[in-house]
Amino acid sequence: MAAVPSTAAEVTDATGRSVVIPDNPHRVLPAGPPAEVLLAAIAPAQMLGFPERPGEASRAALAPAADPLPAVPRLTGKQDRTADIRALHPDLIIDYGTVSPRYQQLARQTQSQTGIPTLLFDGALDQIPRVARDIGRIMHQPAQAEAVARFAEAILALPIPANSHPRVLYARGAEGLLVAAPDTDVTGIFRRLGWQVVAPDGSGTFRPSSIEAIRQLDPDIIILADPAAKPVLATAPWAGLRAVRDGHAYIAPSMPFGWVEEPPSINRLLGLAWLRGGDPLTLAALFNSVVYGRTLTQDQLLAIAGTTRSITP
Repeated sequence: MAAVPSTAAEVTDATGRSVVIPDNPHRVLPAGPPAEVLLAAIAPAQMLGFPERPGEASRAALAPAADPLPAVPRLTGKQDRTADIRALHPDLIIDYGTVSPRYQQLARQTQSQTGIPTLLFDGALDQIPRVARDIGRIMHQPAQAEAVARFAEAILALPIPANSHPRVLYARGAEGLLVAAPDTDVTGIFRRLGWQVVAPDGSGTFRPSSIEAIRQLDPDIIILADPAAKPVLATAPWAGLRAVRDGHAYIAPSMPFGWVEEPPSINRLLGLAWLRGGDPLTLAALFNSVVYGRTLTQDQLLAIAGTTRSITP
């Protein structure tokens, strides 16, 4: 992506399109959940709402301007939301994430059908500082964007342990049996750490599994995304898995967004630092204050501490 001109009148996005945008956009629509996290961090007062509205506790951890925002149509779903988009009268649409043919086409199609300038930005981890600064220039929020970019640079600069390459299984669901496939956006932070993601054979980003299949995979580390899955780790047959017996089964933090993914946006920086062994309480306190613009209370921090612990690869 080219740097945004100081006038913010024309931007070249990740599709290679040169898009003319308003000089100072006030009604910005995030196309999907990754974009909502990015905008909630940098320009919440200019965001129209959440395509996937967080729960009350999560919204209370965001900047005050983001807390009351409503749910809005999700452009990255399968439905045609053209009429719903027009009804909101946005002056800019921003998508953020995978720069695949599907999402490039979606950006072009959305702009063509609605007449609203639509930008797609690269959601890769190593592009976060650059994208944050671009969004800051577009939204006239350079100070907050720079704070986000520098925090991202600090986390991305953390050295990767050369002698630690565990086999990790990451799963969603209250039963912990919807296993993420390797080489997908949702397992990007594991790849960056040099960890080997294991999953049962199958297709799709998430694959239904069983305890027996997980036993056969024999991961060194198990990470479950859903806090509701915490009790299952203490029950048979989960308790018999090697990773569980060795104390290497964890619930991923999810305040205010998932730290591993859900959605795969800048929130993954927290997961990256946590998986390296960072103290989740300290990470949450610092990251939330700088990136999301709200200092967490002691009760909020204790709630995070009650659901997770430090990783010990």
